[in-house]
Amino acid sequence: MITERDFFGWRSYLIENEHFALTVTEYGASALSLRRDGVELLLGFDSIDGYEASGAFIGGIVGRWANRIGGSSFVLNGKRYEVCANEGKNCLHGGNEGRAWNKRRWSGAIEAEDRVSFTLLSPDGDNGFPGALTARVSYTLLPDRVRIDFSGVSDADTYFCPTSHIYFSLGEENILGAQMQINSSGHLEVDGGLIPTGRILPAEGGFDFSAPRTIARDYDDCFVLCGSPACTVRTERITLKVFTDYPALQFYTGTYLDYGVAPNAGFAVEPEFFPDTPNRPDFPNALLRAGEKFSKYLEFVFE
Repeated sequence: MITERDFFGWRSYLIENEHFALTVTEYGASALSLRRDGVELLLGFDSIDGYEASGAFIGGIVGRWANRIGGSSFVLNGKRYEVCANEGKNCLHGGNEGRAWNKRRWSGAIEAEDRVSFTLLSPDGDNGFPGALTARVSYTLLPDRVRIDFSGVSDADTYFCPTSHIYFSLGEENILGAQMQINSSGHLEVDGGLIPTGRILPAEGGFDFSAPRTIARDYDDCFVLCGSPACTVRTERITLKVFTDYPALQFYTGTYLDYGVAPNAGFAVEPEFFPDTPNRPDFPNALLRAGEKFSKYLEFVFE
């Protein structure tokens, strides 16, 4: 069942089934809330002010390129493109010149009794990226999971890597102490600006999540996926499994959460292509050709 609501002037949708209640909004195509039997599982704000003021991308859809692009530039088809530098000299989550995607108005529509979709028209040159692109995100609430589908079409060759920046609290005040397991063959070595060096390091020591491991410190790292589910997180209350067809997963423990949200109050698991792929021909290809349809998905499954 879906009910339309107002969220401080932005249209939102409450999707409900027997155990879950998911609220999504046209503001950033964001997930505002996910309750399981009345327990809130996500971080969020009670008013639009928090989302407007926060720089932590809480609950929103990020793009055109999730994660970082080194030097805020890349070469495509022999032409250099300068994209928005919003994290020092680098571009994070597509930049924010003219507002980041998680703070724009997406056009919402009810597609089925359990599904809502959002569409955004991103013009050629949006934050420096080439091609006029139509991006679409749909949320489907199933009996035990939330599925998010990403699609897009551009009229010119471009790089495209959208993802969800939901932060999970899983009903806990602090996520340090939860158990994390990641199906990973390694993690990306990065420099001081968190830009990959090109080396994939073994999943060893503090990066070995082949078996459940207590989250005991901060992470903001990209793991190369090699199995399914991508990751499993366990608390005393609930188990979350993440499934995706993206090749990598950024695991972030919310070190720099802001606007009154405490550090480590939630974690983000962001399926994506490798960071800085537009500058790394040795990384898995992420080029979206003109007229081709982009399609990726992720599922958050709860036990």
